[in-house]
Amino acid sequence: MRLTKTSGIVFTLLVLLMMTAGLSQANAEPPYAKWGRLAMKETSKRYHAQIIDYKHLGRKVEQKGVVSESFKLILNKNSNPFSVTVRIWFDQKTEQVIRIQFTEEGRAVSRTRAQTKMI
Repeated sequence: MRLTKTSGIVFTLLVLLMMTAGLSQANAEPPYAKWGRLAMKETSKRYHAQIIDYKHLGRKVEQKGVVSESFKLILNKNSNPFSVTVRIWFDQKTEQVIRIQFTEEGRAVSRTRAQTKMI
């Protein structure tokens, strides 16, 4: 089968289109990214420490319409590394924060919605 100049151009355009679509999907932000930024912001304000590392632990549907995202952050303060688990509860439809919980070395401290800035 012989390719004409037109079919070669069409083929090249299709390949470029498929490559562009793949790149945009690879650069897509994961659904938990917004909550990860909030977890880092609130942890930084609370502990006044450098965030060294962060990991998304998962999403959990708590009850109808309420979802939580959990993150583990490794902090460094005065050359002492320590970890904090941050759990953020929010309304699935409105994405309004309901509660943020910080757990450091087995000790849990909660902040209610009234004490947490909404994004």
